[in-house]
Amino acid sequence: MKHSLKLLLIVFSFSLTVNAQNTKEAIQNTKQIVEGKKMLERDVKELEAFKAKLVLFNKAYDSKDANKLNALKADIVSDMVREVEQSGVKAKKARKEIAQSSAEVRSDRREIRRNRDDSKNGRFDRNDDKRDMARDRANKRDDKRDRRDDVRDFEQQIARAERQGEILKTLKVYNFAFDNEDEAIAKKKLVLDFVNTMKQDIEATKRELAEDNRERKEDRRERRDDRNERNEKDVKKRRRF
Repeated sequence: MKHSLKLLLIVFSFSLTVNAQNTKEAIQNTKQIVEGKKMLERDVKELEAFKAKLVLFNKAYDSKDANKLNALKADIVSDMVREVEQSGVKAKKARKEIAQSSAEVRSDRREIRRNRDDSKNGRFDRNDDKRDMARDRANKRDDKRDRRDDVRDFEQQIARAERQGEILKTLKVYNFAFDNEDEAIAKKKLVLDFVNTMKQDIEATKRELAEDNRERKEDRRERRDDRNERNEKDVKKRRRF
């Protein structure tokens, strides 16, 4: 009886840990989706405003109006400063998501070890144990894929942030004078390159939102599976005692 009670306490303690982890993951996932939607809306508006300024910038360039062109460039550079700062924040967020997905993978491994131990002591139905193990292994594969996605997103975000920083550093100290046409063309192209990084950022946010929504569905399934596993054990405990 004491041995059985000890096992029950261990299972109950583990169930509480799993519940806490599942709740934490659900909160994190919902927060990421809300933040992602706000970020996407903001970035789209900022891109449109940036492109409107670029139209005026191109007109000033075509008319060879250096004074107006450099005034517009200074305004565009101030937007670039904001974008670079935001890219730094996004990189920190992407790094945090790697840590979260890594924690989910570790949780999956603990669940698989627990199911393996349960199967060895023969306390529960073997067919149920096999189904539980299959579900947990599928969850682990999903979470490992999510972590790979998070690592890729982080690396791409860092690359965009670095490119934006390089463009900003160059244009900050450059003044258009048209005495060197090739140089002016090259610097003008940098502004277009920056616009492309903003577009890439938006596409990345859309992709991350899709990934977060997929993860939310997977997390719901995992929570349902965990409830089913606990209910299976509760039935067997009632029958045993």
